Amino acid sequence: MNEKFKLIEERLPKFYALMESCRLCPRKCGVNRLNNEIGYCKTGKDLKIASWADHRGEEPSISGTKGSGAIFSSNCTLSCCFCQNYPFSQLGNGSIITIKKLAEIYDLLAKKGVHNINWVTPTHVLPMLLDAWLLAGDAAHKLPIVYNCSGYETPEVLEMLAGIVDIFLPDIKYADNCSAVAFSGCPGYVEANRAALKKMHEIAGYLKTDFETGLASKGMIIRHLVLPNDISGTENCLRWLKAELGTDIHLSVMCQYFPAYKALENDLLNKPLPDSDYVRVLDLVEELGFENVWAQDPFEPGGA
Repeated sequence: MNEKFKLIEERLPKFYALMESCRLCPRKCGVNRLNNEIGYCKTGKDLKIASWADHRGEEPSISGTKGSGAIFSSNCTLSCCFCQNYPFSQLGNGSIITIKKLAEIYDLLAKKGVHNINWVTPTHVLPMLLDAWLLAGDAAHKLPIVYNCSGYETPEVLEMLAGIVDIFLPDIKYADNCSAVAFSGCPGYVEANRAALKKMHEIAGYLKTDFETGLASKGMIIRHLVLPNDISGTENCLRWLKAELGTDIHLSVMCQYFPAYKALENDLLNKPLPDSDYVRVLDLVEELGFENVWAQDPFEPGGA
């Protein structure tokens, strides 16, 4: 029995207790999800999964050559009007599965040779994801756990994940709460997000990678999706990251925005990001002195 197993076994009842008057995310909506009351995240007591795969679309240190063992949860604690994964994040597409079935999925992913177990949008179903991990086999237990989230987290829950999550992969979406409310239905996002990023960094530190393979084993990568019309407040976000976490932090600065879901009806979001806007952002990243940055090629189809 490894140390991570002991920690999850010890803390799991506390994670489930957070669902009783739900406090898993900063909304703290207080419904009793253990009695199957439905929270803001449109989720009760059941675990609903949209898909799972040996996913190749993450940053190179996460996807590697064999893929990341991604578990895509249905529903979300945010309501982003532009979400490209809206069929399952906003519309709730997916299937309810048992804890035992998820444990079997962990084992299947490990058998495929994935480099890690990647929880995508995990916050609202965290107790179930942990519960299933306890039932998985040794091969799955040897893989790093990636916490792939919106960055809308509470420091208290993150502290409970210390020693359990190996790699944090959060977003920094906005620099002001007016945008967070207007486009993601999320009051107080900026304060919650920035407190969460600092806590994740305190827990996991800078990214540690294998010298030969480049694969991440521990640490943090922060993602920022550049939105049209500077809705994301990119310069403010970058300057805050430099001031608070330093220029050695690993950043993934993305230009893959395209209008999806309700963004098609919004005059500020109904067009793709201009290439020139992204180029200016990359110039700023260089000017600010960030050392470890993944960028995309805006001139390639899909921005990949």
